[in-house]
Amino acid sequence: MILTALKKLWSIYFFVWFIVIFLMLYPLFKVLLSKKKWYTKAHSLRRFWGKTLMWLTGLRGETTYEEPLDRNKTYVFTPNHFSYFDIVSVNTQMAHFFSFMAKKELANIPLFRIFFKTLDLPVDRKSKDGAKKAYYDAYRKLSQGTSLLNFPEGGIGPQVPNMRKFKLGPFKLAVELGLDIVPITLPDNWKRLPCGEFVPAGSPGLMRMYVHRPIPTKNLKQGDELALSDKVYAIIEKKFNELNGL
Repeated sequence: MILTALKKLWSIYFFVWFIVIFLMLYPLFKVLLSKKKWYTKAHSLRRFWGKTLMWLTGLRGETTYEEPLDRNKTYVFTPNHFSYFDIVSVNTQMAHFFSFMAKKELANIPLFRIFFKTLDLPVDRKSKDGAKKAYYDAYRKLSQGTSLLNFPEGGIGPQVPNMRKFKLGPFKLAVELGLDIVPITLPDNWKRLPCGEFVPAGSPGLMRMYVHRPIPTKNLKQGDELALSDKVYAIIEKKFNELNGL
């Protein structure tokens, strides 16, 4: 009981710093997101936000690359999703510049709105027209050379270690444009901040990220996205279970 209370206090401590640091950096974000040519600098500032936050709250990031990523290539990143900390992880622990493609509800949160009006892409999954618009917006960003990160589960999975069935959007985009898919396994974030409670019982500690070898799609054709999503699902699931001793 006491331990749970302390963990909840730590979660509150984390979110207080989350907001405080953002408010301190907000004027800089406002400037850097005012022009597209500065978006990469805004993303670097977002990484600084995350690194500072992790340092202040006792979170230790550890990133492993199966092989180095090409800084000049455009990728579609597809991580698993079991915790709100996943957003902190992918922003902070991977240096590659990218835009988020995430559910519209995140864009309604005041802290995130500035990003979804500029750098990131909101998806209205309850509307066919909204989903179609997001797809074309993502297609345009990728075509212009901006990598995209999408949680293919479409939301936080309800039961660790069972991931939700993957949505095909990011895989269709990769196949259509001939871009590499990069699976990402996040094995620890659900331990650091489990979901399901208004104030979760979080804890400081290790947050590993395993960035898998890019999967080429140039030789794939329309209709191959389902097999591709199944392949990525299996890669992430295997590594998640391995790193958690399951």
